[in-house]
Amino acid sequence: MLTLLAAAIFASCTNNEYMEVKDLNEKDLPETRVFVQGQMIGEGTKGLAWPYTSPEGWETARFSIRADGYLPGYIDQSSALYYGRPANKDGKNRGKVLTAYPYGHYNDRDFDYTKVDKKTGNNIGLFRYVYDPQGLMTQYAILEAPKVEDILADEVDDLNAKIAANKDVAKNTAILADVNALIDLGSEYLNSHVLWYVVKEVGMARGWHVNGVIVDYEVPEPDGTPNDIEIDIHQQEHIDWNEIKTSVHVRTDAEFVKINIPLSKEDIIEQDDFDIRVYQTYFKDTEYSDVTVEITHDDNGITILIKDIDPALIESYKGTFGDGLTVEIHSYCKGIDQDAIWAKVKNSTVLEIGKPCTVDGQITNYFNDEKLPIKVLKPDGKK
Repeated sequence: MLTLLAAAIFASCTNNEYMEVKDLNEKDLPETRVFVQGQMIGEGTKGLAWPYTSPEGWETARFSIRADGYLPGYIDQSSALYYGRPANKDGKNRGKVLTAYPYGHYNDRDFDYTKVDKKTGNNIGLFRYVYDPQGLMTQYAILEAPKVEDILADEVDDLNAKIAANKDVAKNTAILADVNALIDLGSEYLNSHVLWYVVKEVGMARGWHVNGVIVDYEVPEPDGTPNDIEIDIHQQEHIDWNEIKTSVHVRTDAEFVKINIPLSKEDIIEQDDFDIRVYQTYFKDTEYSDVTVEITHDDNGITILIKDIDPALIESYKGTFGDGLTVEIHSYCKGIDQDAIWAKVKNSTVLEIGKPCTVDGQITNYFNDEKLPIKVLKPDGKK
């Protein structure tokens, strides 16, 4: 089910076993051929050893699933809540992810990647990620997912070994019964009801993770690249500064997009930064000439205007990369009162769109669990 990137990406192996290179001679590893939209781009790649970086633009990822029905955020959760062997233990929960996907960026690579959030206890050693509570956009970043029953089979083997070694027998026997009950649901059910909610790179030694949850409904396949504008406004956490990151993904002929973040003028540091992203490539405003970004600060707050959008270019990007054009704006705030900042940021709105189109998005905050839909004003200024 989850071997999709845009129209067609898949890899075929002559062997389903996932093996460590150190345990085998190179000549004994299975050959892998990699196809992108029907065209072979790699041949002779060896196995799915962990970790493995391919010249074709994919890497091995460790897939883990939880069965409690709970869908967390994209920050790492306790591994005890998931099935799937860890990176330092060989297992069948290995798959492939596309590294050159338009991921969001969480941490600068100069950060300490073993850093733990003191409030939540969560590891925030996170480089890049795509997170989708609907499990749709993540599928574009997954080239090859392991079968859920194979992940669970590893759990059965591990639990039986613990029970045989007289380790926490009652606890592990109960877990084993739960795992076997999942396996009894059958392969077809399990693989159509797993929602892969995040694909993320989480530190040099840990590589790529894909986390999923088994849900009680069938997870749909993505229906091509959406024709929409997606706007995400996020109040970020940093040690030494306060930042609002606004991401605008343009995948349709919008003509222009105008957004307002209603911070007071005295709350705003004058300078904004922004990047323009086409798939995996970032441009500064001086390097990219096919869209204009204007940011103003006044008594109304921060107003972002993205204009001169070329519809032919958007369609070209969608056809080539499965995504449109993304503008990422970084705005900075004075003061340390995060609650006061959030009280204003959560009232952000889309002021105007050049042409009628679908607008999706959300306003989120690192410091609490609020997630608000983005509001789009009507031409008369009403919501």
